[in-house]
Amino acid sequence: MIKRPFLWGIIAFIGGILTAWYKVPPLYITFVALVSWLLIYLLMFRIRRYINPKDIFLWGLPLLMLLGFLAMSDRMKPPDMDMAFEEKSECSVTGEISMIVRKPWGTRYYLKDNKINLAANQNIYLVEEIIVNTYEQEYQDKYKSKEEQTLQGNQINQELQPYVYQSQVYQPSKYLVGNTIKVSGIIKKFSVNTNPGGFNEYLYYKSQNISYKVNADDISLVDGGYSSFHSVLNNIKEELVGVYSRILPKKEAGTLMAMVLGEKYLLEDEIQTLYQENGISHILAISGLHVSMVGAALYFILRKLRLGLIASTTLSLVLVYSYGILTNFSVSTNRAVVMYSILLLAKPIGKTFDILSALSLSAFLILLQNPMELFQAGFLLSFGAVLGIAVILPSLNKLYEAKSALLKGIYVSVSAQILTLPFILYYFFQIPLYSVLINLIILPLTSLLMMTALLAGLVGIVSISLGIFIAGGANYILLFYEMVCRLGSNVPGNLITVGRPDTIRTLVYFTIISIFIISVRRYGKKRSIILAVAALVVLIIPNPKEGLTVTMLDLGQGEALFMESDSGTSYLVDGGSSDVNRVGRYRITPFLLSRGTDTIDYAIVTHTDEDHVSGLFELIEGEQISIKHLILPNTAVRNEAYIELEALAKDKDIKLKYIVKGDMILDGKLEMTFLHPPLGYQPASNNDYSAVISISYGEFDMLMTGDIEAKGEKELMGYFTASADDERVQTDYEVLKVAHHGSKNSTSEEFLELVMPEISLVSCSRNNRYGHPHGELLERLDDIGSEVFITYESGAITIKTDGKRFIIEEFIKDIEKSVYILQNQ
Repeated sequence: MIKRPFLWGIIAFIGGILTAWYKVPPLYITFVALVSWLLIYLLMFRIRRYINPKDIFLWGLPLLMLLGFLAMSDRMKPPDMDMAFEEKSECSVTGEISMIVRKPWGTRYYLKDNKINLAANQNIYLVEEIIVNTYEQEYQDKYKSKEEQTLQGNQINQELQPYVYQSQVYQPSKYLVGNTIKVSGIIKKFSVNTNPGGFNEYLYYKSQNISYKVNADDISLVDGGYSSFHSVLNNIKEELVGVYSRILPKKEAGTLMAMVLGEKYLLEDEIQTLYQENGISHILAISGLHVSMVGAALYFILRKLRLGLIASTTLSLVLVYSYGILTNFSVSTNRAVVMYSILLLAKPIGKTFDILSALSLSAFLILLQNPMELFQAGFLLSFGAVLGIAVILPSLNKLYEAKSALLKGIYVSVSAQILTLPFILYYFFQIPLYSVLINLIILPLTSLLMMTALLAGLVGIVSISLGIFIAGGANYILLFYEMVCRLGSNVPGNLITVGRPDTIRTLVYFTIISIFIISVRRYGKKRSIILAVAALVVLIIPNPKEGLTVTMLDLGQGEALFMESDSGTSYLVDGGSSDVNRVGRYRITPFLLSRGTDTIDYAIVTHTDEDHVSGLFELIEGEQISIKHLILPNTAVRNEAYIELEALAKDKDIKLKYIVKGDMILDGKLEMTFLHPPLGYQPASNNDYSAVISISYGEFDMLMTGDIEAKGEKELMGYFTASADDERVQTDYEVLKVAHHGSKNSTSEEFLELVMPEISLVSCSRNNRYGHPHGELLERLDDIGSEVFITYESGAITIKTDGKRFIIEEFIKDIEKSVYILQNQ
């Protein structure tokens, strides 16, 4: 008989989910199911040596595949209300609170069974789940617009932390789980990711079955009924939060709350980054490690109290499930609770625990609730780690049996990392090189830390003094963790930036790893380890650089262009935004890391307005991206930002260069010529001294114009006209980066008639207050037959050229590609 029917079942179910995700027509998947049933019949009854007729579960596999397809297809459908408004609308919502989560800026309520009345059309819509954000008064005016940064990393602005710690810690929610409330406010759609490497808010919340977010202006109670069970758990959490805030220093209290209670609103940004850089951020999330520790401790205590097997099992399961609710039931917690439940139930019913079967059942239960979880980092990393331990650890032991505790620990860590490595690179782009070693140091103390923390919290409810005494051990362990991580971060080569691997590389990697596992199990030869090394090489060794790549990022009302030549030299032209907060951290940095770039060779500033340099300041001040050279236009007009940028570059030992008209950068086939400003030029404004860059690569030519205005444009036209007979001066361009985000006062008709771009790129936000791109400008571009690409429509716009032709890729239009053959070839 075929073993592990649950494993085969989840494979079929995931297969159905993937076919829906990749939009396979329903007719095709139905045909595959029918053919599968026919094959099962033939193999089971006609060619009996292949399938035992007793394996009746096989008949259900095509059905599970169809179920996965239908569940995913249904989940991918947008709600009916999507058609009723564009991005946001005034509304009133009535719904039942299903969960309450504390945030740095206030409180978030999760509502289910919602009735939403849109102000736009006065229609009432039924929506399954939404989130409602309420902001504390101190936060509303100054920090409300920074919600996006909090969503993407639970970051806490340093100015806000004292307020949060002193007042929010002790303030319980006004409402309870189970209450029905009415909310008036602004309902918004979740944003999709528009740049490579960025955070996809829409997909993240879709995987939680949440359709919209509402920023509340007013909340009132409709029905005071509540869940007593959830209320008791919430009261326990509030008590523990209060205790930890009193018995530990602020930083350690925030870290411990994240580890024990799943409350991250006091977790310091520095600690989160430090743990992530060293590959131990998993201990900050409530995961299988935490659940198994709590569950094992509870079960041990109950058995020591001489409770019977069934009573101990039942009570332990109830308490572990309650702990899951207490900590907001993340995917990893959900997985761990299901697997722990199977582990405990196996003995009373006379069965043997099988890790692969338990893992498969856990995955099925989670994906049945929401199949989109399959594409979330939490799901892939949690299940990938356990699967790695289940299938790779035995292979490693067969090659070189681990006898010492140290080697066993290394094997477990390596096994988990082998299977999760592609997912780590897909979501985080970097490998913490020393994570195996650091985990070996950290993990043995985690059990002691968790038990001490829980005991200190519970005792502290009764006696703060005794709680402080017990918490001393936890405090010193956390300080030790921080010390180890700081040492790790200071060791050269701590983080290797690989970038996001493509689908083909990932599939090849998993194929080779599968061959490695099969080879070891069948032959047990030590040379099979070569396969594992080969898989690693395939995944992390970068492709050779070919041609020139230019990407205009979508930074809202801002601008940044990243270039990479075939020599591997990287250039960043500008990098800022006036309407996206912390654009350097949340848009530019993820993009660069996803491309495998953690070093910018040349950062070129066209001018120092906020919408061109705000993110650049962040890159220089931060530690994730290093910059070798900073190039500024040589101008007499130097605003405060210009002076600050110079000073910051000097402080960070970045080489400063000043350019004027005629300066060049030569990089193999790539030629960058600066056409503006001339030496001694007197600009009319900050925009007017913008550096203008002519880029040539083979027969491909592109013109970047910064925010140049009428005066500078006329000077540039004079240069083009005077140099018309000079073959060395390019005046006809394939691509134009349109000046000043598409302002009507730049890119004049006369200028366009000289430049004659085949393609025009515009960087601006949708519905911006400036009216960019202006209708008159678009008419001028249309008149000369130039095709226009705008970042708010296309997302990041990437141009790839080999010098003979160029390709344009639009990120949010399913990576559509337009191919252009250079006319003079």
